[in-house]
Amino acid sequence: MGTGTRQQIIIVGCGRVGVELALSLWQKNHTVTVVDSNPRAFDRLGPEFRGRTVQGEAFDQDVLKRAGIETADAFAAVTASDSANIVAARVARDIYHVHHVVARVYNPRRTPVYEKLGLQTIISSSWGAQRVEQLILHPDLQSIATAGNGEVQIYEISVPHTWDGRKINELIPSETVVPVALARGGRGSLPTRETVLQAQDLLQVSATAEGIAALRRQFPDERKEH
Repeated sequence: MGTGTRQQIIIVGCGRVGVELALSLWQKNHTVTVVDSNPRAFDRLGPEFRGRTVQGEAFDQDVLKRAGIETADAFAAVTASDSANIVAARVARDIYHVHHVVARVYNPRRTPVYEKLGLQTIISSSWGAQRVEQLILHPDLQSIATAGNGEVQIYEISVPHTWDGRKINELIPSETVVPVALARGGRGSLPTRETVLQAQDLLQVSATAEGIAALRRQFPDERKEH
């Protein structure tokens, strides 16, 4: 499901990351519900936000039901508590089977706990909201490594049928995205910008935030349907 299709998204945590994420997704015409235990936190959303707010604990199933968890397309747990994020994310994934669940790692030392549970995560940083949005709206364009504070990342792309037979240089902005590796039929290679892609190739690229934003616009919406 792509950005052109309205999704029902629940965000748990109305701190800096949650507010940035909620406003960005709402501006893209998605249905957004923000959950926080502190009703005053919703003031941070500002008067322009027209989504829903639900006061309560992130791991309370009654609260999550009021937020619409049973019909949600995506769920982001971005509070400042790793314990709350882990519990809420597991409830969304394992009990309500939400398609796309992302949890914020507030303390990097807790990362192994998230990994052991198989939760998709982002590390708390200035680019956290953008990263969560990418994972929710563009699940087929996955970040697999990062450098610095996330200014440059390596992404893996499952090549869509609409790219079949096209050269990399026709699709990838040369200044901000660099092809790194290509896997086809189980065999890896080092692609150039003249490499012709085939549907179902796995293409890895390194990219800045600006480059990946430009690349995402090349993806057809039908690829993101559940």
